Amino acid sequence: MNKIKLFFLYIIFLQSAFILAQSNNYQALTNRVKQFSKPAKVLFNNIDAKGNGSIEFTNAKKQVLRFRLDNKKLQVMHGGIAYQLFYYKNNYLQRIETFDTSGNLAAERESKNEAAVNFIIDKPDLYLKKKKLIDAAEGNIDLKEDSNEKIIRVEIFDQNNLPIREFQPTYISSKTYWNYNVRMYWP
Repeated sequence: MNKIKLFFLYIIFLQSAFILAQSNNYQALTNRVKQFSKPAKVLFNNIDAKGNGSIEFTNAKKQVLRFRLDNKKLQVMHGGIAYQLFYYKNNYLQRIETFDTSGNLAAERESKNEAAVNFIIDKPDLYLKKKKLIDAAEGNIDLKEDSNEKIIRVEIFDQNNLPIREFQPTYISSKTYWNYNVRMYWP
């Protein structure tokens, strides 16, 4: 009976060691992005046994760094983007930056060649009302397109962190911002 208990304890120990080793391996990938503060902890891990999926890390500065793996290797998405770094203040998304496999800012060539996006809530009271509706439906709601109400403005930056000038301010809908805020978007 004692041998069986020891055997199961040994198996549990091996599984724990394997999971810890995998987590540390993924943690090493976070070191490439210098803008992401350390120490960090796993916020969400959706990587399967084959090494496919996504993982998110967070830190004391309320940053979230995420990336995907394909067969245990860092997956490169379109435009050479491998990482996304989210900056939050008071649980509201302030900025998203995208990085290549080396940890350098990488532009999203599929759109306006932006490597970073700042989010400015120009009408916080109005956004809060809409956010409550979206939260109550857990995001499963079709809100009327409200970017013309000028609630949330975005500023975009290139891979040198220089502003990309536009003729007029760009606004996004409350639902689009909510999706970014809960990290529903992948490049």
